[in-house]
Amino acid sequence: MMTTLHSIERAKERTGMNPRAAEHFMRNALERGKDKTMFTCEQKRRWLTAKEDACGHKALVYNDMCLIVSQDDRVITLYEVPGWFKRSNRYSGKERIRNQAKFARYNRCETEINWVM
Repeated sequence: MMTTLHSIERAKERTGMNPRAAEHFMRNALERGKDKTMFTCEQKRRWLTAKEDACGHKALVYNDMCLIVSQDDRVITLYEVPGWFKRSNRYSGKERIRNQAKFARYNRCETEINWVM
């Protein structure tokens, strides 16, 4: 795995990681990260597709961070995903979600209304 100096600097700036931790994070992200085909919600797939189309490279999501990866598995940059994309999303609008499993079953793409690119 290869990282760029730019990706190390962005990791330090946006997450506060030191260079060694950033490389470890990026290595794990390349192994365990999700691409657009692994999401069930159409909104998340569209957001990742828009990011890929904008830069021309593959986008991965890992630990609420989006990593832009070149064709030869070199991490170019990373940034935080929007609030509605995160795992810890416990609100639908202003209503608190009490049972997330039940909410996900009945509202597969409920947040599609609030989709922002």
